[in-house]
Amino acid sequence: MGLYLVTGASSGIGRELCAQLVGRGDTVCGVARRREVLEQMRGELSERFVPIPCDVTDLDAVVRACASLPALPDTVILNAGMGIGESSKRVDTDIHSRTLATNYFGAIHFVDALLPRFIERGAGTFAATSSLAAWRGIPRSAAYGASKAALTSAFESMRGLYWRHGVRFVTIHPGFVDTPMTRGQKGMFLVWTPERAVRRILRGLDRGCVDITFPLGTRLLLGLLRLLPARLYLEVSRRM
Repeated sequence: MGLYLVTGASSGIGRELCAQLVGRGDTVCGVARRREVLEQMRGELSERFVPIPCDVTDLDAVVRACASLPALPDTVILNAGMGIGESSKRVDTDIHSRTLATNYFGAIHFVDALLPRFIERGAGTFAATSSLAAWRGIPRSAAYGASKAALTSAFESMRGLYWRHGVRFVTIHPGFVDTPMTRGQKGMFLVWTPERAVRRILRGLDRGCVDITFPLGTRLLLGLLRLLPARLYLEVSRRM
């Protein structure tokens, strides 16, 4: 059985990842800001769940957290994320700053802290939860989409750079998943449960995939929209 590190462990996909990994016999270091929730999860799951309270936006805190790990993980699943709907009246730079800090730098900080040790060992996997929203700009999601597009691009770049060292970079592109972050949003379709999404993610990781994208219907639709010329896509986005 493997040792995993999961960020964003206290809710949604992250919490379900911890539950399914522990359920199949893996050991999981769960990272989140809320210490009390992590301690509760430890009581619910087992001693194979190791709580790691940490703010992923703080590089120094991430370095300390990585130094406190019981051992070097086999796989790091960078799942911490946030999304805030945006106004049609103004661009809120605070929303952009907070979203990039969590969704992008919250992943890159762990790569920064652990990559040298993975290279020294000659093996290791970083898997980042991006989003199908990274594929095309969606109205009212400029900050969220930009953060996920940056994450997708960075991981694709690093994948080609570090493969020779035995380090794998995997990108996860979910469609709509029913989590506290998405609950109540309008316009969602082909919504998956966290349980189903995590089964798909773990199956992809176990099979050695470098890109895990689901569900198929949303993937096909966004793939078609990605192919549209900018002027045609403008007409579509006006109706979103």
